[in-house]
Order: sequence, then structure tokens, then C-alpha cells
Amino acid sequence: MATNVSGTQAARSSRNRILCWIEALALGVIVPAGILGIDKLMSASIFAATHGSVEQRFLLWVSHGMIVEWALVAAVWVALRWRGSSFKDLGVWRFGTWYAWVLALALAALSIANNLRFFGFLHIPVSNAFFPRGFHLIASLMIGTTAAFCEEVLFRAFLMTEFARAGYGKLMQVLVPGLAFGLAHAGYWNQGWYAWLGIAVPTAILGMLWGVAYLPGRRGLVPVMVAHFLNDATALSWLLFLPFTMAPR
Repeated sequence: MATNVSGTQAARSSRNRILCWIEALALGVIVPAGILGIDKLMSASIFAATHGSVEQRFLLWVSHGMIVEWALVAAVWVALRWRGSSFKDLGVWRFGTWYAWVLALALAALSIANNLRFFGFLHIPVSNAFFPRGFHLIASLMIGTTAAFCEEVLFRAFLMTEFARAGYGKLMQVLVPGLAFGLAHAGYWNQGWYAWLGIAVPTAILGMLWGVAYLPGRRGLVPVMVAHFLNDATALSWLLFLPFTMAPR
């Protein structure tokens, strides 16, 4: 009897390990593939996607990622419900610990400062990053909210928990989801390979660092979500917008 139980547990553990790797690869591939697919669909069916104003084209481009990521979050929610679990069990609504907040916000500050160093070369006032108006305010909120909630739920709360559930240690819980997070940003390749590498590689590293902040926060996701929002809704949104002002129509 003990042998049967042991064999069942080993089989379940093996399945969980295979499943978490499949999930990591799927998230890393589905996000950019979905973005590119929607990009082609909108380009072929919406006039403004290719011939609209700079602002229209940028907002439509931003919507590609929003559609894909919110759809994936919905799919994860359904999968968790099917298992008898919820976002709450993953720490999505948990406020973490004070040192998780310090670490997450410090990482966001370093990332924002790194992005701001380009503003001088581009002749963009630094204040624009923190006090956007009109169109830029809408774009910042779209980018920041989607990235903060969807990407943290998918790559930190869900994927890191899946690796923990499969029996992997904290190193693998941080490393693999971080790499998948960077791969997921391959959807930015239509901004050029330099832009893709400039975003995907640091994003993978930053994702790993935020994964580190997620763990000591007792898997509370709120500090990391807030940090991610601040990072993406400030200087980064301007840097993503800039290529649209230079690209030929």
C-alpha cells in the first residue's frame, strides 16, 4: 500500500514538473505570438493602425498586448477555479512585508532612473514622465495597469507558484519565470531588433529581481505590482512611444 502511494506521489510530482515547464514556455511564446497576430489583424482591418496619427497608431499598438495579457489572465483564473484555487491563494491581493516593499520600490527606482537617462538626449523634460497629460496620461495608464496586474499575476504569482508546487527551489522559481518574462517581450521585435533586445534582456533580469522581492514578501504580490506600475507608467511609456514618432507611415 505504501509503495502504491509513493508511486502515485512520484507520478504526480513528475507531471507537475513537466507542466510548469510547458506553462513557462507557453507564456513566453503565446504573448509575443498573440501580439504579432493581433498586430497583423488590426493592420489589415483598421485603417488607423497603419495610416492614423502617431497617437492612434501607438494606442492601437499598446492594445495588442493588453488584449493578449488580459485574455491569459482570464485563462489562468479559469484554470485556478477548476483546481479549486484562486488569485487570493497566489498572494495577488496580499500586501507582503515592509522589506518586500523596500526592495520592490528600490528596483523600480533604479529602473526608472536608468530609463530617464535617455530623456536628456531626446530633449524630453523629465517632469513629463511623472506628470503626463492628455494622450500620454491615457497611454501611461493603459501600459502601467496592464503590465502591473497581468504580467505580475502571470509570471510571478502563477508561474513562480507552479514551480514551487512542482518542488523546485527558490532559484528555479525566480530564474525560469524571469526568462519566460523576458521572452514574452519578443513581441516588441516589430520596433526593431535593437529595441527588442534593449527591452527583453533587461526585462528578464528585472523580472527575476522582482521575483526575489515577491518571495520575502511572503508571496504578497501588491509591492511588486505597484513597483511594476511605476516603472512602466513613467519613463518607459515615453521610450516606447518615441519610435512611432520616427517611423515612416
